Amino acid sequence: MINEEYSGTLKWSRNKQAVFTVIWISFLCAAVSTMVFFAFLDPVDLVSVIDDDLEISRDAGYAAGFFFFWILSFVCSGLTAFLVRTAPKRNPKHRAHRN
Repeated sequence: MINEEYSGTLKWSRNKQAVFTVIWISFLCAAVSTMVFFAFLDPVDLVSVIDDDLEISRDAGYAAGFFFFWILSFVCSGLTAFLVRTAPKRNPKHRAHRN
């Protein structure tokens, strides 16, 4: 018989949690942004407006748009997480006087 006890889920460091949270949130934002953007615009038509000689398939346009939105969302979410984590700590005495 095995006497090993389950010690719970793996403990991630705070930094690792922040990185994966930013990746997941930016992925979801990119998915929604891609759906909304390409509901109104066709990637083939967009490419023809930019350059008539450039040909791209619809699927490649969707993929490029998704990765564009993912990178944009990642940068925005990462900057937000960085600013929140590096904000100066509030003074507990300041909170007491505020109430």
